[in-house]
Amino acid sequence: MSTQMLRVAAAMMLVAAIVGCGGGQKPAEVQKPAEPAFVAQVIPMDSMLVASVAKMGPYADAGKAVAELVGWLKTAKVTPVSGPFGVYMDDPSKVKPESTRYEICIPVPPGTKADKKAGIVVKMLPPMQLAWTEYTGPYDKVGPVYAKLYGWIAENKYEAAGPMVEFFLNDPSTTPAESLKSRVGAVVKPMPAPADTTAKTEGEKPSGK
Repeated sequence: MSTQMLRVAAAMMLVAAIVGCGGGQKPAEVQKPAEPAFVAQVIPMDSMLVASVAKMGPYADAGKAVAELVGWLKTAKVTPVSGPFGVYMDDPSKVKPESTRYEICIPVPPGTKADKKAGIVVKMLPPMQLAWTEYTGPYDKVGPVYAKLYGWIAENKYEAAGPMVEFFLNDPSTTPAESLKSRVGAVVKPMPAPADTTAKTEGEKPSGK
């Protein structure tokens, strides 16, 4: 058998082997992992004394405001009661980033004094109910989580009754943006019961022949 014929035979055998092993089939589609179920809950938050600093601008700058308030506490030699959180007054989908208003708050012990010169206010926050969920990622990418949270709020017979609230669970000055952990929440109240449309109006006579 000539060399040329041997090459052709070898090529045909190779093709047959590939086809036999599924080489002529389309590769199996890689299925994307299922998105984890959205989990949220409603918890009461007691009234608390906080030191706060008010800001206007992009919510993504919250980390800078946290660092500013923490720095003030160190200078004032005030030991915080618990970690910082943000209170966001405006819907960023309706208000331009440079005009959104927010406050960064840190619970402090009784007797803490305000610092007007530094823009630090000390005040008592009222008790409230919060619907919240866990979030990991950059502060400025949290929008879709809020969309899911407000959907969950409506589905569970609550309605928004105040600002958005985010509890910062790690230090934004030392943690990569993609690893930042937050509790993302909104102030809520139970949805009122629907009106009873079956009740007879005053003076209405019962129907009859």
